[in-house]
Amino acid sequence: MGILVANGDEETKEPLGEEKIIYMIKLAKLSQERKEFKKSEQLLHLALRAAFEIQHHDAQRYIIDDMANNAYEAGNFKKAEKLFIDLMKSLLADGVAQGDNAIIHISAKLANLYVMFHDEVKAHEGFNFCIHHLEEKTSKGADDYDTLALYSLILSWFGDFIHSKGDFMQSLALFKQSHEISIKINGKHHPHSLLQLNNMAAAYTLMNRLEDAVNCLNTALVLAQEVQMDDGMKDLPYYFINIANVYLTQVEKSSADAKELLKMAESSCTEALKCARIVDNRDALIQARKCMEQIKRYQTL
Repeated sequence: MGILVANGDEETKEPLGEEKIIYMIKLAKLSQERKEFKKSEQLLHLALRAAFEIQHHDAQRYIIDDMANNAYEAGNFKKAEKLFIDLMKSLLADGVAQGDNAIIHISAKLANLYVMFHDEVKAHEGFNFCIHHLEEKTSKGADDYDTLALYSLILSWFGDFIHSKGDFMQSLALFKQSHEISIKINGKHHPHSLLQLNNMAAAYTLMNRLEDAVNCLNTALVLAQEVQMDDGMKDLPYYFINIANVYLTQVEKSSADAKELLKMAESSCTEALKCARIVDNRDALIQARKCMEQIKRYQTL
């Protein structure tokens, strides 16, 4: 079923069967983008009912996955967990192998939920399950885009989890591996590739390898501005903020260079404020203002 390849909206017609399902999924996605999660859920329930009526199993799974993602975005994490588990059980019951990308992706989403639930054992088991199967697949020659993109994504998620536990050496290794795979399939300018440079910088900072951290962030800044992809530009202010924070970390460690470091931090933070306004990133704007306030406090000491 070509769920994602429907043509333009036919608002004046009453679509039937498969067309009706596609139409409702599209409306649900629009509602989710507008953060109208209740409306999105209602539309997905209607789509699911229609999929059951015509016994379209692929559509049913697709919709349940969308419902779980919608619940996740809405902050209803327990509902998301139940939906992901139900979907996985359905796939396994139909003979889908544990090493199938669909099972691995759902397992990774569940692992991320367990991180949020502070269930470290389940989170660790989930990520290890995913990485074990992906390592096995790639060692046997799998190099298709979907498998490698999933591998890079899960390495990044697992890196975030390990980083939060304070193992910066291992998290750095995971971010580097994710970065290498992303460059291979997406190129060095892709937002996911840039995100891994930012993640690596965070690990370097907490390992007190501040020069390496600045180098990673400067590379991300240059690459993001060379191509100006939407997602990459949206993240641009964060790279400037993070560089400013690295300089502030250096201020705490070296009072001799404090004046010059604060000047560089202020310059980076000013760029962050400018970029945040241009790309209309409210969260980045708030963070940049907080960063600037911190710089001002240092300057008055």
